[in-house]
Amino acid sequence: MSLTAQRQPDSRLDRGVVVIALGALALEMAVSARYGYHRDELYFLVAGQHPALGYVDQPPLAPLVARLAAVLFNNSLVGLRVIPALLLGWLVVVSGSLARLLGGAASARRLAALATALCGEYLATAHLLTTTVFDFAAWAGVLWSVAHYLESERPRWLVVAGLFGGVGLDAKWNIAFLLVAIAVGIVASRATRQLVELRWVVLAVAAVVVLGWPDVWWQATHGWPNVAVFRALQHDAGHNRAVYWPAQVLYTGLAATPLWVAGLWSLWRRDVPDRRWRALALASAIVLVLEFVLGGKPYYAGGVFVLLFAAGAVAVERRVVVRRAKGLGTKVSARASAAAIGVTGLLSIVLALPVVPARTLHSVALQKINYDLAETIAWPREVSQIASVYRSLTPRVRRDTIVLAGNYGEAGALVRYGAQFDLPVRRVFSGANSFWLWGPPPNGATSAIAVNMDPVLLHRLFRRVQRRLVYRNGIGVANDEQGIEVSVATGLRVPWSKSWRLVQHYD
Repeated sequence: MSLTAQRQPDSRLDRGVVVIALGALALEMAVSARYGYHRDELYFLVAGQHPALGYVDQPPLAPLVARLAAVLFNNSLVGLRVIPALLLGWLVVVSGSLARLLGGAASARRLAALATALCGEYLATAHLLTTTVFDFAAWAGVLWSVAHYLESERPRWLVVAGLFGGVGLDAKWNIAFLLVAIAVGIVASRATRQLVELRWVVLAVAAVVVLGWPDVWWQATHGWPNVAVFRALQHDAGHNRAVYWPAQVLYTGLAATPLWVAGLWSLWRRDVPDRRWRALALASAIVLVLEFVLGGKPYYAGGVFVLLFAAGAVAVERRVVVRRAKGLGTKVSARASAAAIGVTGLLSIVLALPVVPARTLHSVALQKINYDLAETIAWPREVSQIASVYRSLTPRVRRDTIVLAGNYGEAGALVRYGAQFDLPVRRVFSGANSFWLWGPPPNGATSAIAVNMDPVLLHRLFRRVQRRLVYRNGIGVANDEQGIEVSVATGLRVPWSKSWRLVQHYD
């Protein structure tokens, strides 16, 4: 007997889910202008001015969307964050929809939506325009499409999943793990193997390839620089493994963790004749374990929680129904779970979003849990101090001087804010990631304002190096910029056309 014959889920969009999605969107927009740009956002704004099929460290989607947002919203911080906030709403709606597909009534749908809306991992990600928010949105789309396929037995949903997968590859390579895991889950389950029709699988794979080819082509024609990026990221693999599982609890929320764990178990044990949902349970478990084994960052597998929250919410709802039918009480209900998630969600909001004054981070180091909080403060102050060093040079020296930034965040900030401090943004260069490709500086640039550069490298490049200032953000917050040195380097030893390769590195 097919699942379709057993039941026809209510196709209407639940109003409660819509209200929760709009509330999440409103929350994100309310804090969208607090603190400032994240270093990745500054980088993507510049990358978007250099449109390409790919970049050293990510596919083209995030930089191109950043460029579009800058044009549409007059290069404003709030405008840049409209799309990420909308994508959080998408995650909420998808989780509610998945609960519906799994047979959940209103209470289950709303519980799934609430858990998604207050998931610290999603709140933090949707605050910024980075590759991760598009990655999560694509994961949600793939899971939603495959769930429709399992529920309806209509193979065209595999093509929809392929479209989401291809778009995901345009945002971040990470979604490849999910696509492979789902394929393994479907093949490993006898119930789903018999549903597969080869021609639809071919069409789904073709959709992934057609949409995902630009970055693969770019990487291939540029010597696969992403391999070096992966190698650099592996330096943190040991630390990532050590914090991986505790982070899953912290990122999703103390009250929501039992929900998604129950969701994973209920998908595996789901009581239908052919247990076809086991394929998604297996896929979810695979990506969670695989990211841990490979030493990926704890949030890399976060896209699966839209499904697991939904499955857990349905499991809670069904448990209540069964126990009530037997005349038994229950300590756990959808309403009680929602209340607990709402309470712990307040903590998630504080940890994930810039709701406390920035100077509070000096005494309450929230950035030790959410690193990104401290990486969004005081960029204009830093650029103003660097510009003051530039203006202190004589006109003759300034004519031959560039600004050489140590990382892509600094370079992006100098481009974004340089003009308002009379700093020529076209003279900003960096050897970090794709910035290196946008060089080298002209050979006539024999002097540099060096920002956060290795002193040994500077002395190798220039005859004279003089430290001019040590940057402080003014509120005592510990971040990657606090305490960096800004120096004036003169007397370039070898023309940039020959020495530019020496500054190349990956952050």
